Amino acid sequence: MRLLLDAHVGDGNALTASRVIDAGGECRVSGSDMAAAHWKLLVIDDRTLAVGSGNLIWLDAPRDRMGRVPPFSRPLSGTREWWTLSDGADPLTCRARQRFEEAWSRAVRPPPRWRDMLVRGLPAAAVGCPQPQVAPLEVEVGASRLRLVVGARGVQAELHRMIADADDRIFATTPYVHPRVRSVAQLLDAMESAMRRGRDVRLLLGERPRACDARRLALLNFPVRHMDPVRATRGHAKGLVTERAALVGSANWSAGGLEHNQEAALVAASPGAVAYFGGAVLRDWGASTPL
Repeated sequence: MRLLLDAHVGDGNALTASRVIDAGGECRVSGSDMAAAHWKLLVIDDRTLAVGSGNLIWLDAPRDRMGRVPPFSRPLSGTREWWTLSDGADPLTCRARQRFEEAWSRAVRPPPRWRDMLVRGLPAAAVGCPQPQVAPLEVEVGASRLRLVVGARGVQAELHRMIADADDRIFATTPYVHPRVRSVAQLLDAMESAMRRGRDVRLLLGERPRACDARRLALLNFPVRHMDPVRATRGHAKGLVTERAALVGSANWSAGGLEHNQEAALVAASPGAVAYFGGAVLRDWGASTPL
């Protein structure tokens, strides 16, 4: 087992690295303040690939406070996350493995100070599987209908392509938007252009935006809403759904997410995936608050 972590020490990275190494696995860290290793990607047995939005932290993958794991614990809501998992699409998995190997070759061992910071005697966290609030969709999709996108600029280009190709609808969801960032402003302009062509354009934020961002977003001609933890939960998903395809990934609409970071996204040109993730947006949209 090999685990590639972002270079920051927060969110339990130091303890995680220590546990993995002590158990016989390997761990390296990559990224910097300017270009974080922000992707969330798993390759299992060179056959299964998972790409999504969730971090392995308490907020995004909550644990039962009594130490119980499903099916003995009650379901926990956590943040709204999106994941995709492909099994058997060998060319896709091979490409993901190559990109992982490239990142691994550039990464370094965890800094010695990480181990020095550890508090000894902490109990190991229980390992369990959360219960999704909506059952996962299982559908046959040909490998040619799936695309793996790696890198911030690659995700940015894919978002532009999907927006330009949409004939009916564009549903975007992201935790936050930084409209002052050039690459983000260009995406918003593309969505406005699609709205003028008669597309159903919607932007769902995972939380209430900052006042300076809200003022700019309020000038857009398509509807913008934000999720409210009081009514639903905090949104951490990053995705785009048109009538043709659904994109699920890790990139935020920020300078880091669209220009600098190591990011990943999986695009499924599948009616089943479109209906599944489009329905997810609409459910959260119905419980959200207008900007």
